[in-house]
Amino acid sequence: MFSLKGKRALVTGASRGAGFGIAKALAVAGAEVVATARNEEGLQNLCREIEAAGGGKVAIVPGDLATRTGARDVARRSGAVDVLINNAALATGKSQSLLVQDDELWDLEFALNVIAPVTLMQSLVPGMVQRGRGVVINISSIAAHRPNPQNVPYGASKAALEVVSRGAAIELAPKGVRVNAVALGLTDTEALHEGLVKGITVEDVGRMFAPIGRVTKVSEVAALCVLLASDEVAAITGTVITMDGGITAGTYDRAVTGAIGFGRDMTPGSKK
Repeated sequence: MFSLKGKRALVTGASRGAGFGIAKALAVAGAEVVATARNEEGLQNLCREIEAAGGGKVAIVPGDLATRTGARDVARRSGAVDVLINNAALATGKSQSLLVQDDELWDLEFALNVIAPVTLMQSLVPGMVQRGRGVVINISSIAAHRPNPQNVPYGASKAALEVVSRGAAIELAPKGVRVNAVALGLTDTEALHEGLVKGITVEDVGRMFAPIGRVTKVSEVAALCVLLASDEVAAITGTVITMDGGITAGTYDRAVTGAIGFGRDMTPGSKK
């Protein structure tokens, strides 16, 4: 594991899911972690797990990023950081036509998925620039590259976040601050379990849609974030790293390809 000793990191949406795993991994790697989310109980659980794992110092900052005022308040209470990981997001899973005039849905998706990360960057990155070093990691989604036509607001907000990431990276690179995004696919989080149709398991979903035959582990996402936050990969900036088990590499559905012969072992002599 790469060392993050001497670094202070803010992780949003850290009370569960990917944010929980990322915060824990950063702490175990030696970083002083500031964890924020609306769910204070989840943040307390994070503190206990970090302590049990022998991780570094952790502070919790309960807060709501749904408004600019709330995001600025979280930034103020967090203090100076060397690493900012914008993980908190809203994915309602609401399925409806783009033509439906659902102003509340669009406003909420963009408030949490775009405006909140931008506000935190505007509040915390100037300090990084002043110190001549810093890392921002924005957690995106493959929905930015392969949008669901019945859930356009989420994909559009994540695409916007990726543009923000690239633009900020170009501006801030000469000032010692790196900005990257990580686009996640099907990840083994509470949200994925909660969104499944009755009778379908996470294992089923992984086998059907991911070429690797499973969904992504939170520990894998966390490990990537530790790597990107470390000084060992200081040349990586302005990129979007996709971690989706190969889903967006091409057309793939094991349930379909298996039926027509693709997806089988085609090595000569194979009986599969």
